[in-house]
Amino acid sequence: MSRDKGTLNTPDTAPEKPILLLSNKDAPTYTTDGPLSEREAQLIERVEKLEKINQALIRRVERSMDQRTNSYSLFQSAILLEEQVRSRTMELRSALNELETSNQDLSIAKEQAEQSNVSKTKFLAAASHDLLQPLSAARLNMSALKTEDVSKQAGRLISQVDRSLLSIEELLRTLFDISKLDARVSVPEICRFPAERILKGLEADFAPVAKQKNLKLSVFSLPLIIHTDPIFLRRILQNLISNALRYTETGGVLIGCRRRGDTLRFEVWDTGAGIEEDEHDKIFDEFHRCKSHIHQDGLGLGLAIVKRMAEATGHEINFRSFPEKGSVFQVTVPISNEPFQLIDEQDEPKDNFPTRYKLQDAFVVLVEDNPNVRVALKTLFAKWGAQCLAAANYSELQEKLDQVERRPDIIVADYHLGDDLVGPEIVRQVRRRYGSDILPAVIITATPQDEVLAHAASYNCELLTKPIAPAELRSLVLYLLNE
Repeated sequence: MSRDKGTLNTPDTAPEKPILLLSNKDAPTYTTDGPLSEREAQLIERVEKLEKINQALIRRVERSMDQRTNSYSLFQSAILLEEQVRSRTMELRSALNELETSNQDLSIAKEQAEQSNVSKTKFLAAASHDLLQPLSAARLNMSALKTEDVSKQAGRLISQVDRSLLSIEELLRTLFDISKLDARVSVPEICRFPAERILKGLEADFAPVAKQKNLKLSVFSLPLIIHTDPIFLRRILQNLISNALRYTETGGVLIGCRRRGDTLRFEVWDTGAGIEEDEHDKIFDEFHRCKSHIHQDGLGLGLAIVKRMAEATGHEINFRSFPEKGSVFQVTVPISNEPFQLIDEQDEPKDNFPTRYKLQDAFVVLVEDNPNVRVALKTLFAKWGAQCLAAANYSELQEKLDQVERRPDIIVADYHLGDDLVGPEIVRQVRRRYGSDILPAVIITATPQDEVLAHAASYNCELLTKPIAPAELRSLVLYLLNE
């Protein structure tokens, strides 16, 4: 093999060497000073092709290395993200388990609270009878004591005890009312009712109270028919007027109503001490008493009853107060546009018959299983001049009635008695004994529930609730005797 400058001679029989991948800087350079043979030209062309292939492979390798680097980084990122996702998933699962446990605890607590509420309502319903029995006996005995000829000091003590008993009665009744409203035992019955009738009754009730405190009581009404439960609305306004009179020392109380579109807004104004602004959010809470009212009588439950009754009937309650000047409470009630037949009280037929009976002439049958209440009522009837036959149950009553020949003029019976019979059933038995379905009767109860009211009404009996107001009992008995 010979080799000249600028030429490359390769024998045909020379073996081909393996091709090496070289970078561009390592690639050999070929120069020629003369014409090349065909074989040399092919080799040079082959070398150039191999150089291009080598460059392409180098670029591919470089890209592959970059991709591998990126892929590794992505792989590491994916691992980190997977670990974070796993961690967050475990945290979320733990939170969901805690939430599920919490929901179960809340469900159990809610069920326990509902059961407790039902138990509370049942307890208060049962306790109302047991608590009001001795209270009723105490008030009746105090009423009998008032008629006795006692010294002035004893009279003052009797009056103080009677006021204390009255405060206890108001507290118990309010607590029972709140319990019934919370348990939805007491449900309003919405009907159409004249607004004037409610306000006239309230004026008659509170005029003596205002007169006793030397306050002016003004009442203004409109001849409109409203859509409400008259008992609930009357109770709402009673509490508002009672508070206004209790916390007003000078000036007076104004009760009125204004028409506002399709609604009638009842308003109770007073000239009392007013309510400070920082107490506006608390006045409807139970047992809350304003700072300016702390030395006044009151339990702090009147407005709590107002709030619950307004919510039950759907009536809106608002108020404004001006410290040292007074307050105004507003109750908004829908107006009924349907026709309503009003009976003019002046056109109602009057009873012109004379009084046929007096308590001095009456024979009263009394059935009461509580010995204290029975003795107190019997003593009270005796003070009024009536003859009273008292028994604890129907069996005892039968024995005593067999010993007298006179027919009873009126029956007074407790609803809940020790034997199987309740008050209305005893009234039915006594009426049957004397063959008279019109023998007047009064049922006394400490739990005026709907079924009790309905049962007494079905036997044409009047109903009184304990503690019994002696004046109310006397008036009702006289009315029934002369009806």
